[in-house]
Amino acid sequence: MAMACLVTVPKTDIKLKLVKDFTSGIFIDNSGSTCSQLTSIGKTVLQAELSICQATRFDHIVLWNSSAELCTNVALAKSEGGTYPITIFQNGATKNAFYQSDVIVFVTDGEIDNASVTQFQTHANENLNKALVICIMVHNKLPTPSQINVSVVAPLMMAANVLCLYYDGEVFYVLSSKGPISEHYKSSEILTDYEKLNTLDMKDLFHGTKIHDNVKLPDGHIALRENEQEIVAIDFNKFLAVKDLDLRLTLTEDDWKTLIQYAKIGNKLHDFRTFVAHMKNESIKIDKEGIRSKFDFIYLKQRDEIVSKIVQLKLNENSNSTELNQLRQQLYEISDQAKIEEIQYLQYMSLHLHATRQFWSNIQNLIHEQEKGSYSINDFTFASNRANRAKISTTNADEYSDAINILDHSNVPLFECAICMEQGPFVLWLNAPSDLDCTTNDFIINFPLEGNEKLKNCIVSNPVCGFCAKSYINVAMNNANQLITLYREPCAGFIPLNWSNKSNRSLINTSLYRILTGNKILHHVQMLLLAMIDDNRSSWLNENVKDYLIKQIMENISTTDSFSEEGTRMEFILALKEIIKQEDKLFRQPFNSVCRILRFNYLFHQLDKETIQTLLRKRFTLMCIEKQCSKTKFGPEHLCVAKQDLYDILFDTLCGIPLQNSLRAIEISNSKLKKFLGESYDTSMKSIDQIADNMGVDHLTILPKETVSFILYILTTVIMHDRPMKLYADFALKHQPLRDNMQIEWYKFEKMANENVFGHYHALPMSSFPGYAINLGRFSCPSKLFFNAEPLWTKDIENKRINITTVMNQIKQSLDRKLHDHYGNAVPNSSSAHCLLHSTVAEILEDKYPHDESINDYMILDCMIHIGRTAGRKGNIYGDHIFPCVILTIEHYLIFRRTTKNMAKLDDERLSRSYQYKTKAELIASGMEYDEDKNEILFEPSKLKTPHVIQFDTSNIDFNVIRKRVQQLYINSKQGSNSTKSQTCLNIEISDFIEFGYNMDVTDLLSAWTQYVFVFYPTLARFFHTTNTLRLYISGIYQTNINSSFVFKDLE
Repeated sequence: MAMACLVTVPKTDIKLKLVKDFTSGIFIDNSGSTCSQLTSIGKTVLQAELSICQATRFDHIVLWNSSAELCTNVALAKSEGGTYPITIFQNGATKNAFYQSDVIVFVTDGEIDNASVTQFQTHANENLNKALVICIMVHNKLPTPSQINVSVVAPLMMAANVLCLYYDGEVFYVLSSKGPISEHYKSSEILTDYEKLNTLDMKDLFHGTKIHDNVKLPDGHIALRENEQEIVAIDFNKFLAVKDLDLRLTLTEDDWKTLIQYAKIGNKLHDFRTFVAHMKNESIKIDKEGIRSKFDFIYLKQRDEIVSKIVQLKLNENSNSTELNQLRQQLYEISDQAKIEEIQYLQYMSLHLHATRQFWSNIQNLIHEQEKGSYSINDFTFASNRANRAKISTTNADEYSDAINILDHSNVPLFECAICMEQGPFVLWLNAPSDLDCTTNDFIINFPLEGNEKLKNCIVSNPVCGFCAKSYINVAMNNANQLITLYREPCAGFIPLNWSNKSNRSLINTSLYRILTGNKILHHVQMLLLAMIDDNRSSWLNENVKDYLIKQIMENISTTDSFSEEGTRMEFILALKEIIKQEDKLFRQPFNSVCRILRFNYLFHQLDKETIQTLLRKRFTLMCIEKQCSKTKFGPEHLCVAKQDLYDILFDTLCGIPLQNSLRAIEISNSKLKKFLGESYDTSMKSIDQIADNMGVDHLTILPKETVSFILYILTTVIMHDRPMKLYADFALKHQPLRDNMQIEWYKFEKMANENVFGHYHALPMSSFPGYAINLGRFSCPSKLFFNAEPLWTKDIENKRINITTVMNQIKQSLDRKLHDHYGNAVPNSSSAHCLLHSTVAEILEDKYPHDESINDYMILDCMIHIGRTAGRKGNIYGDHIFPCVILTIEHYLIFRRTTKNMAKLDDERLSRSYQYKTKAELIASGMEYDEDKNEILFEPSKLKTPHVIQFDTSNIDFNVIRKRVQQLYINSKQGSNSTKSQTCLNIEISDFIEFGYNMDVTDLLSAWTQYVFVFYPTLARFFHTTNTLRLYISGIYQTNINSSFVFKDLE
């Protein structure tokens, strides 16, 4: 029977026309946000929107933002105002343009709130009788198409013939299509990848596609579906008043989806959900009335009355034991007949109610998706996440209660029931989680064996057996009408321990869905329960009962051989054996899940201990990699912080700098390691201890100290963030233990770690080193004319006028040879004995302590941290001499800057730091005559003074006392700092190439400069999407001077 609210409008005598031949209007969002750039084309969003006008000649062009107006010259359009599509209907001219257009193109880059959606819908709803509506979203690409927000155009998507597109400035992607147009442009079922979406050419759409003319629908009606012959439309308000339960035979699933979408944009989902719930209840009620009338529940009534009296007596401290025993005897005598009644009733009712429940539950699930979902194209078109897509369990409270008495409790452990005081079958009582997200989030759905600490209170103690459970549930309610245990704790129901019976499993699944997932049919809940039971440490849960239940679950549930959606489906107990053979699939499981799988294999399949220990060590390695990656994914600076934290665990450190020959064997219980692993440490240790207890070993046998140190060390070698499994594979290729059994030979490992961390530096006894000779503020440095006290010039330039550049080149060549012979290299590098000592001290003291005249611990700390940032790549910073050198250099600089003139060019930092200017400054400071026009110097060696050389043996400073103070200061500052920026281990020193005057190709500086930008200029870094664009930018900030030295402009 057709509903009064449903009409069919025929398409008789309606001709096909090209889209371009219809009266068309384009409505373009030119709000303020449209001035943003589209990175794919280098134009603004508004420019991309306006380019759509080139597809055809539009009869109406409307620009809308906080107001709307007809546009006669798109070249004058500019971005301004807010996103208010309702303004189209508040201006007479633009409103008429919408009314008169048979083809609507609606373009926007924005999104609006729910109230604005509803407001727009109230005006647009009466004007959707169009031949075609084209909705176009224009903005930069989101990670996946599914995230694209369609809130602005959602009301327009209620039209009968709709195309919803995404435009990135280059390509039009089909997000969704509906009606006859979908025969020409189909939407993809996959919204997670742009490459999987169909595309179209806008000119082809207008000039090559034919559609029917629009058909007038009755007032108040929306189109449900359309084909070549007719349009089926419905009056939504009349529909909500329908009492006819046969309407489900009239509407298709897509019809229901359209109605739900309409309810959402009209802010009527609550009314619609209430309507559907009422229809469902009425349907079930009518069906059940006929079924119930055939049964006379004599014994069930008697049983409930008896249990009610027993509960009242048990809750009464002065209960009469004789009366209790009499009631229990009566309960025993009628229980058999009551079960027969329920079996007959449930079998018949289940047979006749299933289809009804399933139909209405599907509709409720669709409504729930829209209630929980956003206006993303994914959610609005019913393609949301797994939990939202899950069907709703159709068993209501009455049916659950009815099903209990047909349970099979054969062979389950017995205990003394507190109700009947006899040996009754043990059942597991459960309570609902306080937060359903703990059982329905995507992570727990994918990895249920990982468990969740927040679910430990979902298994509750209630000493009521399976025979008395049904009656107990009927009467044991608190004042809030909530089921409680005999200990007055909240409870939601129970499940039997016998999983081998099919009928039992049906009731178990229904109970688990109802209690743990909010009636969502999510099959992971079986393995989640297994994890919950396995993790339970309550003394009341007898170990024999626990083992029996675990075995029952494992033997009667199924999964795949990979414990994921991939692979061959099989019994759980068999899958345990199979996944061990596939290490890559096993390691996709989280750490605690792997521990559980290994332990179950040991208990049920006798997997040998050595295999378990090896796999566990490897998975622990991967867990540590995962933890580091979770820290470093936010940027390179976080990788530096992680490396520093690891050094603090593995080595004795001074201000974050690891000290030579201090590598430690780290126990798994190390407090710094615990802090590094964070929240995962405690749960992981519980899993390790549990498997260790089962195997009869301690955790040090499973994870020896040498193995833990090895794992932490290889993490320090990560130079760039990557996927955990990718890093693990790389490590396995480099380090044999990861390919074998993870046994570590300490001597070999210690040697390798020391060589890699502390390098092969040039050997040099440090008894003295040069002091400062050129005062250029933060660019102050030792003499360029002397090496220590040895002159570097040749006799042929003495007492002659000579070009500064000639002097510099001659002296520089000589100095380079001396530095190379003495320190191992002219410029500090990964093998030289000298480091950036003088430049660091001068820079720190000028920047942070410009007026201080006496040394203090903070100066020393700042200089040590700054030197540590080179991480040994700019000279040996690990030797014992570094700390004393820093102190002595600071002392000398404080005296030097007080007694000499600062010759830095304050307005030209680039010049001041150049090698040539430093040479010139030293010559002029000595009193030599300089001809600026000719750039010549009268080189008079008699005017030069031998520079100061700092001696270790002449100092009376107690370096050990200062070392302790500074180290404690470092520890305190690190603990008190919330900064994510590393204090040490930051490997950038591009300025060296300028200061030392060396030539270098831009490409060679690329990696270092990239890190510099990403650490210190994250805002700038966001503009670099490819290496090529970064290279182009570098080429713009470097330039070649007359000496072919690269100069780094000031980014700030």
